[in-house]
Amino acid sequence: MDNVDRGLPQGLPQTVEFGLTLKRAMHLFTLRTDEALQPIDLNLGLWSVLREMSRMPGASASELARASFHAPQTLGSLLHRLESLGLVMRTTGRGRIIENHLTEAGREAVKQANATVECIIGEALHTFTKADRETFERLATSLVAALSGPR
Repeated sequence: MDNVDRGLPQGLPQTVEFGLTLKRAMHLFTLRTDEALQPIDLNLGLWSVLREMSRMPGASASELARASFHAPQTLGSLLHRLESLGLVMRTTGRGRIIENHLTEAGREAVKQANATVECIIGEALHTFTKADRETFERLATSLVAALSGPR
């Protein structure tokens, strides 16, 4: 199927179109996730920090920034927002490092947000067969590995 058949602009190399399709998918995922998480005062960025904090209790801000794909400055703002919502507790820990922990409310928010995001992804992947989902996951994982390698 060429770009005209897919309703895409003509003139860009197929590899660029592929990258733009990935970007569109991520943009739509972000919009759907932000909308679905709004009732619990979260968005994709806040959820990603909470999710990583649940995986790495006591993580520093720099560790959380790397794990949640945020710039350090952005992460600082997100942590302050999460703290103001009562979802995160920040304490001094290893040396001068501030450790970040989920509160009980934070643990509940992560559970609820994980279930919400699982529904969004599940609904989107429902249109694929099991074999197609497995192939898609394998190919996406290979693409991440290729992009993570040396430049």
